[in-house]
Amino acid sequence: MSKLFSKLSIFLSSLCVIHCLATPLVLLLLPAMASFFSETVERIIVLLVVPISMAGFLPTWFRHKNYRLFWLYLLSIGLILFSQFVLHSGHDTASHGTASTINWLRLGVTFAGALLLARVVYQNNRHTHYCTHPHHHHDTARHVTDPPPSAH
Repeated sequence: MSKLFSKLSIFLSSLCVIHCLATPLVLLLLPAMASFFSETVERIIVLLVVPISMAGFLPTWFRHKNYRLFWLYLLSIGLILFSQFVLHSGHDTASHGTASTINWLRLGVTFAGALLLARVVYQNNRHTHYCTHPHHHHDTARHVTDPPPSAH
C-alpha cells in the first residue's frame, strides 16, 4: 500500500510543478489565444475537415465498401455541418438564455460529430488492414472479426 501512496505522491508533486510552471504561461497567452477560438477559425477548421476526411476515408473505403461505415461517415459529417451552419445562436437573439442553450446544443452536436468521425475513419482504416480481400464487398451485418460466410 505504501508503494501506491509513494507513486501517487510523486504524481501529485509532478502535477503541482507542471501547474505552477504552466499557469503564468497560460495567463500570458490567453489574450493571444482568443482569436483562435473565434467563429471564423472554427468554420475554417470545419470546412477543412470535410475534404481532408474525404481524402482519408474514401480511398480506403473503396477497397472494401463497408456501407455501414460509409453511412456513419456521412452522419458524422452531417452532424458537424449541421451544428456549424444550422445551429447558431445569432447575436441578435432577444433572450440570452436561448442563445446559451443553442450554443451548448451546438457544442454537443459538433463534439458528437467529430468524435463519430474520428471513430469511423479509425474503423475504416482498421477494417482495410484486416480485410484479406481488397475488392470484397462485405456484408454490413457481419463484423470484421466474424468468419466469412460459407461458400455453399
